[in-house]
Amino acid sequence: MASAGSSANANAAAKFWDYFQAEKTQITAHVAQNDVQNRVRELDSKVREALIYLPAYDQKQLTKELDGLRALVQKSNPASSRNTGFRFKTATARPSVAKQTVEEIVPVTEPVTNPTDHGSAPTPSILFSKIANQWIVATSNDNDATDCELRDISHCVVDLRAVSHHIRALNCHRMKDSIVICHPFAGSATIRDAQNSIVILGVQQLRFEGCKDVDVYTHCTSHPVIERSTSMRFSPYPAFVHSIENSQPSLHDKIEDFNWLRRQHSPNWTLIDPETLHVLWKLLEDPKHPLHDALTHVPQ
Repeated sequence: MASAGSSANANAAAKFWDYFQAEKTQITAHVAQNDVQNRVRELDSKVREALIYLPAYDQKQLTKELDGLRALVQKSNPASSRNTGFRFKTATARPSVAKQTVEEIVPVTEPVTNPTDHGSAPTPSILFSKIANQWIVATSNDNDATDCELRDISHCVVDLRAVSHHIRALNCHRMKDSIVICHPFAGSATIRDAQNSIVILGVQQLRFEGCKDVDVYTHCTSHPVIERSTSMRFSPYPAFVHSIENSQPSLHDKIEDFNWLRRQHSPNWTLIDPETLHVLWKLLEDPKHPLHDALTHVPQ
């Protein structure tokens, strides 16, 4: 296991490594149980929270081991996996590909049990999946959901501003030709396999894996991480979108590219001016929700 940059971080990283391996052993030993998917989800959330002090090698290794656990769980209990957070519920009936719709949706929630605190009540998660050609406006149902997950999103605008105060961690998997908007929240965001998209959010930790042609407008209080990603463009979170008061300085321009170890600047990311968002923002604020016009602004 790699050491961290300071003794405090090294101790925290070592403790977390031991915790992860203990959880992995328990999950592997009880892989056929019905609640094992929830334990993997919670472990994934713990890893995201620990990114701020974990060294790069540990981050890569733990991500690989999590992927292995997910594959093991799905292989051992595929029927159960289809009915848990690994397969998101469809919030509404889906239109045909050629049809544009505008939906205001109270997010679907599912309980997630914390494996480290067996006396606590399950924590629900906000789930959206398999959405195409829609303008989604998530509306708050005043629950205590703390995780938000998006999967298989295509040609959509997903507006999470109304539920952002509930979110602790945002996860996006397989997003194409889409726009995601979220007010700043005290947590992390991980976006995997996104292309030709725009992400607007403020977080403490931000990570992209396997992404291409993504514009990111963010206030991030730690170094954003990209891995196996190209044509990434970063900008500060525009003040006209949402004011950020009493916050730590943004490190949106301090990108760590795990696939570029040379001293020269990584060719996989550049900076863009936040003013480039002005025209698109007028469309995003349009109550008529002009989906086609908004999506013409996604990078190609």
